[in-house]
Amino acid sequence: MTAKAMSEEQMVHLVRNALLVAGQEMGNGDQWPVIKDTVYRIMKDWEDLKVERNVDEELKIHLYAQLKEMEAGLSDCTPEVRAQVEPKVKEWREICDAYFSDIDNNAVVYDEENAPQHIKRMRAILNTMEEDHE
Repeated sequence: MTAKAMSEEQMVHLVRNALLVAGQEMGNGDQWPVIKDTVYRIMKDWEDLKVERNVDEELKIHLYAQLKEMEAGLSDCTPEVRAQVEPKVKEWREICDAYFSDIDNNAVVYDEENAPQHIKRMRAILNTMEEDHE
């Protein structure tokens, strides 16, 4: 299975398993608290991300339903009220569209220097194992 064919969930579990294997390869030493903490934090980040995505999906449903209702109600407004409210509703739709639009992953820049400490530890542990097998 190639990296592109893996889901995010599979990649997270692959990293977790690789860290556990790295710890076993190192033996019964003082590396285990660091490895366990790193695995815990990576899994916690993943769970938090899934919750955030679920909240966004639920929020999207309700916000767009409310926008649709407000847009439908514009026809019932007097011309003066409509002139005031319609630009606001349009602006809210644009904000929602921007927030919920897909991200161009090619435009995202990952700042390795400011990565969380547990991600830096993960990379160091895995790099150590790669060096040992070269």
